[in-house]
Amino acid sequence: MSRMQTAPHMTFFATTPLCLLLALTLCACREDPGAAAYPAADTAGADTGPALPQGPDPFQEGEKRLDLGLYYEGGSSERVEINDVDTHYYIYEATYSEKVELQDIVEGREAAKLEVNDKGWLGGGLTWDSPRDLSGWGVLAISLRSGDPGLTELALHMQAGAEAVLPLAGYGWTPDGQWHHLRVPMADFAAGGANLSAVTGPYVLIGAGGAPGDTLTIDDLYIEEG
Repeated sequence: MSRMQTAPHMTFFATTPLCLLLALTLCACREDPGAAAYPAADTAGADTGPALPQGPDPFQEGEKRLDLGLYYEGGSSERVEINDVDTHYYIYEATYSEKVELQDIVEGREAAKLEVNDKGWLGGGLTWDSPRDLSGWGVLAISLRSGDPGLTELALHMQAGAEAVLPLAGYGWTPDGQWHHLRVPMADFAAGGANLSAVTGPYVLIGAGGAPGDTLTIDDLYIEEG
């Protein structure tokens, strides 16, 4: 079942909310699949098949790492579940559809592949109804891959009082068909006006452009002490 809402952190966009993780069809909401039925990346071994990829910076016990509940399957010291009650994942204006990617991955068993629709842009991200203090965190990590030049102009937005906007080209992003493992300092969001002690939109991805059928693969999203 689907319903239309307006994302609280971007009131000028109509939005399509998704249940917990990924929408398989446009403007549709998949039922909660329940708990994951596969081992965590740090427990996979010879008895459970090939070791799962753990990304360019595998989690180590004792580290401080925040799992945002989206595009990440590795270990963490803290996790914010997407429950569609007070934590949400939105696709703005149905600008893209999203499916599970099982072959082209960075960590865990799956990534997400976004396919641009016919709106001329893409946008989506996380919303927390109650602000959270992220002032003690240092870096937002995300891995992106695309071979479509229309997706050159991607930017991360953070909603935290004011809206900080960071074009990803400044952190090494280019749609050249290769994986790019980006690390964006939280201090840069603060310099852009975000109040890191009151974050309501920790991850919002906006792309200016993109032709119908262009794709973007995303994996390994988390925030760490840095």
